Amino acid sequence: MAPDGWRTTRLGKVFKSRREKGREGLPTLSVTLNDGLILRESLERKTETTLLPEDHLLVRKLDIAYNMMRMWQGASGLAHFDALVSPAYVVLKPTKEIDSVFASYLFKSARMIHLLWAYSYGLHSDRLRLYFADFSLIPVTLPPIEEQRRIAELLATWDLAIEKMGKLIENGQQRKRALSHHLLTGARRLPGFDRPWTKKMLKSVGPFRKGKGLSRDHVGTQGVPCVLYGDLYTKYECVVRSFTSFIPAEFAAESQLIRKGDLLFTASGETAEEIGKCVAYVGDEDAYAGGDTLVQSPRSNNPEYLGYLLNHTSVVKQRMRFAQGHSIVHISAANLGSIQLTLPENDEQCAIAKVLSNADRSVQNCIQQRDRLVSQRKSLIQQLLTGKRRVKLEDTATPVAAIG
Repeated sequence: MAPDGWRTTRLGKVFKSRREKGREGLPTLSVTLNDGLILRESLERKTETTLLPEDHLLVRKLDIAYNMMRMWQGASGLAHFDALVSPAYVVLKPTKEIDSVFASYLFKSARMIHLLWAYSYGLHSDRLRLYFADFSLIPVTLPPIEEQRRIAELLATWDLAIEKMGKLIENGQQRKRALSHHLLTGARRLPGFDRPWTKKMLKSVGPFRKGKGLSRDHVGTQGVPCVLYGDLYTKYECVVRSFTSFIPAEFAAESQLIRKGDLLFTASGETAEEIGKCVAYVGDEDAYAGGDTLVQSPRSNNPEYLGYLLNHTSVVKQRMRFAQGHSIVHISAANLGSIQLTLPENDEQCAIAKVLSNADRSVQNCIQQRDRLVSQRKSLIQQLLTGKRRVKLEDTATPVAAIG
């Protein structure tokens, strides 16, 4: 049942197919799954074309273009300026009955993605195509045009907040990389520290032992904390305070015990660049490390500092020289132990670790805020585009106040 004031129609009633030829002097755009319409020259995988401008389609500002072969996956985008697009795309010209910004959100909603898939035709999923004739038959329930515009404004506000948070994250990560380079190499010293640094081999820091046991089949959400070697690549960076995987206590005896202050290394991987990645465990609980990991217990050095240092470019280059294998790359404890380090005294290590930890914490706070905004946006899209929540057209104070 349609919400009060909404009406059901078909997409062909609110969009027309624009088939205007392109013209000289306009940029060329490509449709992507995640970022909508972007400049083709910005694509990582550029595709050369011999097409002349007039062989392209013209997409005008506030038109929507979609990839016929990928529309059912969400490959559509709103044009923010006049441009050229591939003649294999469909260009949608909005009528006065639909706000194209609202529609750009609608085409990404779960319900509409399902309908776009249902009206696409092809023998296999990789051959599905959505021609305009079939697109035009898709039923859609729309609010009045003013409500469409208000919904679009609200969702755009969330998008802007997410974008700003993304820039804060990027800036924080750049700052952390700069701090790491300066502080871990001694190019910049923290106030109060001027004593010389000492050269050592990693094996002098503490003894190595191998991780063992642990089957992914036994990993769950309850039991004693554990870490698989793949988790070191996908879940953790330089320092970890708690693990997100657990195994039943009866399987723990088959694995390698790790304690606060231990360093964990990946002993195998896919590339020389990633092999030997290090994570410092600074949590309070005993945990367990599975196979294809190496564990080192530092005797006196600050483990958090070492977690940062052992992932620095100067160490990664040394690790790469010791990598063995092709499709699967390995590194041994003996080779890791041969890595040359230049270390400050322990009090300076602790001070550097604190600075880098604070930088990490700042980035993580921004990531958590962004993730909350993304979650809120997802919920809003579902509720606003179905009429489960309505906007107050007369209220323009704040996005939250405008939602009924």
